[in-house]
Amino acid sequence: MKIKDITDWSERWSTPLGIMDANGAVEDGVLVDLSLWGTSIIGLAVQCVDGKYFGSLRAPGNVYDQGLQFLKRNHGRKLCEVMDAEIDISDVIQ
Repeated sequence: MKIKDITDWSERWSTPLGIMDANGAVEDGVLVDLSLWGTSIIGLAVQCVDGKYFGSLRAPGNVYDQGLQFLKRNHGRKLCEVMDAEIDISDVIQ
């Protein structure tokens, strides 16, 4: 299963100019930072050619820890590669 299939990703990203953009070209950016917002939301920072974009994803409680560890392991990779990578959550899905 892919992480993009088990989480809800930001539809809009905060741009380097500080505005919200639904068409932010973040797919080719590199995942450079994570921040925790409570128990279900993970903040993402993605470095793109024109600067750093900020967004988030929401993960269901039963896969939050696995999703967070997966993102930490994929720090420094292109966001499109991270979104398409396989994540093993077989231990929490019945």
